Amino acid sequence: MTTRALTISAIKMFVRNRQAMFFTLFMPTIIMGIFGLIGLDKVPKIDVGVVLSNPTAQTQQFVDQMKIIEAFDVKVGAEADERAALQEGDRSIVMLLPDDLIPGGQGVPETKIVTVLKNAGKEQQAQTAISVVTQILDKTTIAVSRAPELFKLNVEDISARNVRYIDFLLPGIVALSIMQMAVFSVSFVFVDYKEKGILKRLLATPMKPYQFVTANVITRLIVAVVQSAILIAIGIIAFHTHVIGSYWLILPVLILGSIMFLGLGFTISGIAKTVEAVPAIANLIVFPMFFLGGTFFPMESMPHWLQSVVQYMPLTHFSNALREVMANGAGWAAITTDIYWMLGWAAVLIVLANFTFGFEEKRV
Repeated sequence: MTTRALTISAIKMFVRNRQAMFFTLFMPTIIMGIFGLIGLDKVPKIDVGVVLSNPTAQTQQFVDQMKIIEAFDVKVGAEADERAALQEGDRSIVMLLPDDLIPGGQGVPETKIVTVLKNAGKEQQAQTAISVVTQILDKTTIAVSRAPELFKLNVEDISARNVRYIDFLLPGIVALSIMQMAVFSVSFVFVDYKEKGILKRLLATPMKPYQFVTANVITRLIVAVVQSAILIAIGIIAFHTHVIGSYWLILPVLILGSIMFLGLGFTISGIAKTVEAVPAIANLIVFPMFFLGGTFFPMESMPHWLQSVVQYMPLTHFSNALREVMANGAGWAAITTDIYWMLGWAAVLIVLANFTFGFEEKRV
């Protein structure tokens, strides 16, 4: 009954704490909204400049075909303006087209020179644009010369499941938000209690210390589950995220990840002597995982030397386990390695918490 009453009280205190609620719910939602709206999986368009003065109908049709290409953002202007835009970095290439590029007569067409001004700073985009334009010109040459079509491309659509960036992002945001909540809410609250002597006075009550700690752990596990459910619901409703895996498998992963980072929170609260010391210690540990823990970018996109470091971080395995279940529909077998790593980190951090955390300041 004591633990139950303490848990209810701890939940009420957590909900009434506006700062805790902001960093628990609103901050992860804002981060997910920003990155979700940016849509990092969208392919950026290639800026192509075209210089024409008085084109023939056939040449204008050629330019109109270029404008239809989704990967291109075609701008038609004067040569001086387009050269200036190229030098400003606003164009990948600028094409100087003859007005009679595509002949309209029946005779033998003359060879036309198309000058392409390439932005050396956007080499990849420029080469892609040149390759596409070359293919269009080749097809136009075949059509004008009325050469027989020797090859025909047969394209078949295959139904495939493509993971969008928001599908990749959501599990990472859930893992990140739980880490933030578990580490900072525990470390700030307990260091504040310890600094004010509240924990010491609790020892004089009939309440057992483990009951107080257990109540706070249960409170944060409940908050973690509710927090994750809200974030997942926002992802599904606002960004049409697909959660393919079993929710019953997501739940134990969430709980294990919460326990793992609660151990870190209690460890930091044991090390920090004052509330002012908490952000310095916590950020020193948490901040690298914030960007390198597989939240915003896949580990495979990092340099090999960095991957060898990142693969040992607790947030990396937490994010990966959630992502495999939520985005890829994986079962227990597929996340076994991540679960083992999380169990190992949980055991290490809980042992460290037992050594560092206490209701009274440890005297040397």
